Amino acid sequence: MNMETIGRKISALRKEKDMTQVELADKLGVTYQAVSSWERGNSMPDIAKLPDISQVLAVSIDELLDDAKAAGLVKNVLTGNGQAPPDLETLVEVAPILKPSQVENIAGKLNASDMQAIVDMACHLSSETLKDIILRGEGIDGDTIAAIACYMDGEDLKEVALHCDHLTGTTITNIACYMNSEDLKEVALHCPNIDGAAITNIACYMNSEDLKEVALHCPNIDGTTITNIACFMNSEDLKEVALHCPSIDGATITNIACFMDSEDLKEVALHCPSMDGTTVTNISCHMDSEDLKEIILHSGNFDTATIANIACHMDSEDLAEIAVKLVEAHGLKALSDSGIIMHMDEEDIAAAIARAMKKQ
Repeated sequence: MNMETIGRKISALRKEKDMTQVELADKLGVTYQAVSSWERGNSMPDIAKLPDISQVLAVSIDELLDDAKAAGLVKNVLTGNGQAPPDLETLVEVAPILKPSQVENIAGKLNASDMQAIVDMACHLSSETLKDIILRGEGIDGDTIAAIACYMDGEDLKEVALHCDHLTGTTITNIACYMNSEDLKEVALHCPNIDGAAITNIACYMNSEDLKEVALHCPNIDGTTITNIACFMNSEDLKEVALHCPSIDGATITNIACFMDSEDLKEVALHCPSMDGTTVTNISCHMDSEDLKEIILHSGNFDTATIANIACHMDSEDLAEIAVKLVEAHGLKALSDSGIIMHMDEEDIAAAIARAMKKQ
């Protein structure tokens, strides 16, 4: 059912009756702009107007629509005939002139075997109806779901993601842009088909708080996924993940450190059970000198190799306090073994040695 073809037919029949667009509009109770739009093929008359148009122009609805199947469906809708629903192709043809409630009523009785037709008329159906079609349909593939997702609301898409057994991570990725962060969190936590790759792909549509919940509680989360989503999270939430996520390890902390501030990294270094000297070394370039000093002084870890590795990121005054502790614990030789004196001022070196010797 072509709008341009029907428009030309209305125009030709009007002219045969020697009527202006204004005169035809008056007889139909519409504006002349509506008639003009029909005749240009820009829009279709409302289904309720078709009997009036056919009467004024002295043609049958069949002749006006030039499509026997479409005309039959229109007549059934107009008369409330409860016959078997038409094929989807016909419904797609006439959907533009049906009221949404009429399309919904017919679509609800159809067997969703031709999903391309469902895609074609998705813009005429409610989100609820599309959800029901997806959930009751068999063999509805991910491409079809992705194609109609733009006509659905986030809550219904969440239901689809949680209850459509064959939904894949790729499809979830494709529909994520139509969902809000809260709904995506529910999908990430409870969808049986979600995996790390899908979580990574949908993270850009989620806020930091929801991503934290996913990182802490999703059974499919791992260090690689945490690394991939870290750029979408704030430092405070990343700290919580680093401290409490069972999947965290030193390599992951190293990878996410560039997205965290020094104060939060200090808390991780002091309290995370996965922290070791290598990890402290790796994250030290993202921390300020004061926080690195606190780590060394309060972690109880005076490993000279670690101190030597992070000394280049500390200022001389903070290293002087470390030097005192080193001499107290390991003697003067520890200063040269740790290599920290290479990064200290002569004055601070002398003061540190004097303080350490005085305590001894």
